[in-house]
Amino acid sequence: MIAMTHPENGVLQREPISLPLLRPVSKPPSIQPRDIQPKAGEQSPAPAPASPPTVQSLQKLNLDLLGSGDKVVLRTANSTYNFEMGENHFCKVVPGKSSARSGEAVLMGGTNAEASEYTPNRILVGGRAAYQFPDEESAILTSAVKSIFWVAAKKPACAGGPSHQGST
Repeated sequence: MIAMTHPENGVLQREPISLPLLRPVSKPPSIQPRDIQPKAGEQSPAPAPASPPTVQSLQKLNLDLLGSGDKVVLRTANSTYNFEMGENHFCKVVPGKSSARSGEAVLMGGTNAEASEYTPNRILVGGRAAYQFPDEESAILTSAVKSIFWVAAKKPACAGGPSHQGST
């Protein structure tokens, strides 16, 4: 990865920066909506007394503030990724592409919007997200993140959610 820097004479310089080993994810096929209508003669279950979970749209996701059972959905330029969080950034990942690998992984963070800097434990809209399967040597780097959605397993103490803590 190359970063552009401004030296004193005003000429742009290219300098290498180190990132963890990453591999791009290819474009998935289009996803068809599921049929959620009950079958004829079948009754729908009674609605639960509790309110539905709150889905929060974020610009920045701080992974350190996610709890076990939280769900994160990342929409990228080429796919949609669903992460169900466990402990210590471990998660179950289900990519939108049926041929892509799913299973237990570690959500690591990502890059900034220019992809010039790795942002550990943070995923930013405009940047790229990184996750890694424990038996793989390199992490998977998604295409550019277009939107981030978070569903807390429990009601968050802070209405702003995990995006309002810390800075990049």
